[in-house]
Amino acid sequence: MEKKTDDLECRSKRNNIIIHGMERRKDETSDECEAVLKEMITDKLELSEDVQFDRVHRLSAKPNSPMIARCTFYQDKVKMLRAKRKLQGSQIFIGEDFSMRVRDIRRKLLPHLKLARSEGKRATMVFDHLLIEGKKHVLDADGEVLKELR
Repeated sequence: MEKKTDDLECRSKRNNIIIHGMERRKDETSDECEAVLKEMITDKLELSEDVQFDRVHRLSAKPNSPMIARCTFYQDKVKMLRAKRKLQGSQIFIGEDFSMRVRDIRRKLLPHLKLARSEGKRATMVFDHLLIEGKKHVLDADGEVLKELR
């Protein structure tokens, strides 16, 4: 039941992106959040302004808290994630929104990802597993040891 609930949560977050590092403007409203995000998309990501959002807001009232945006179209999310390399060297980071369980797994996978890349292997993190040289790797039941799936 827990696995099914987690799957539903991840599906509901499928069109969401999280943006870290964007400065909060004084008395910022959700409409202003969207305007700031669209400005960043056109200026820094060099994408057209036709990206549409259902909702954009901050995750908390804290200064410079992350912004979460729900894209109307999944392809808009994909465009932004592909263009996020243009943000290298800036303080802004764009990532996907996942459930708490998946975020925990990804946090544990990160050292394995860095190790594989330092060994010169082609490695990427996809959802809750790693692809290393085209082969799927997951953590064992304890969440410690990386094992290859066949």
